[in-house]
Amino acid sequence: MEYKNFNAIGEEKNQSLIDMVFDHLALPDSTFLGTRITKKMLIDNNELSSADKKLVTDVIQSVEWQNTLKPETLNIPVYVTETVEYIEVAVIRVVLKTDGKQKGKLNKINKLLHSLIPYPVILLVKQEDELAISLADKRINQADKSKLVIEHIYSSDWLFTKNLTENENYFLNDFSLKNTSSINYFELYHDFISMMLSLETSKIFGRYISKNQNNSKSISGASDGQSDNLDCSVFIEKTNEDKTYLLRELGALETELASIRNKIKKETQMNIKMQLNVEAKIIKDSIGQLKRSLQGQG
Repeated sequence: MEYKNFNAIGEEKNQSLIDMVFDHLALPDSTFLGTRITKKMLIDNNELSSADKKLVTDVIQSVEWQNTLKPETLNIPVYVTETVEYIEVAVIRVVLKTDGKQKGKLNKINKLLHSLIPYPVILLVKQEDELAISLADKRINQADKSKLVIEHIYSSDWLFTKNLTENENYFLNDFSLKNTSSINYFELYHDFISMMLSLETSKIFGRYISKNQNNSKSISGASDGQSDNLDCSVFIEKTNEDKTYLLRELGALETELASIRNKIKKETQMNIKMQLNVEAKIIKDSIGQLKRSLQGQG
């Protein structure tokens, strides 16, 4: 697939990023649905809390079920087991109101819409000229098998054509139906999740890694030589579950380390400060081990 510079294309064609991403997804015309989901439908057809109702009314401008991927529209087999159900993938386009304050509510909007739509969802959220992408891993609720529960939500930061990083541009090049499996809808959707995980990992190692190596990029500015040490083949072979676990653990440890460093700055007693430094060293070592695991060295 030809490499695209989304920044240059946007300026040349005066096209919004969300439209460029939809075009690049390369979804067949047979999958087009184009059904508007009104805010009234979201509120009336679901048991929403008052906070969720406020999200819908105050933050969302519009929601459109733009495409539906299922055997009748795209000849790919379903995948159903006792724990997962991939019979259809919904591609949803969301526009938020043009209020800068609403951008900070992105995670809440993502969680709400993933919860309300009973299928795996590719969620594309637009706020003025920016775009955020979100997917969610869902499992069958064992207490009520007619419902799905969210295992984990994968979300990008806000993306803006004028300041896309190289990694983000390579991610957007990778984010296409043409780069996913056609074995079944589980494999297809989890290939998209793998792309989201590669984008998140690129923030750590400075390299976006794709199963399609033509869409991978090593960024020379990666710190501590980490990009050079990243074993692409080992990383690709890791399951999404393994990558998600390692990234979760990394995030938790980095939050804990930041908290301890703040305590060190404020602490005046030398013995307590020394103890905090020891704790910080232990956490830094754990972070290093997790990074080596992601790199394929652990």
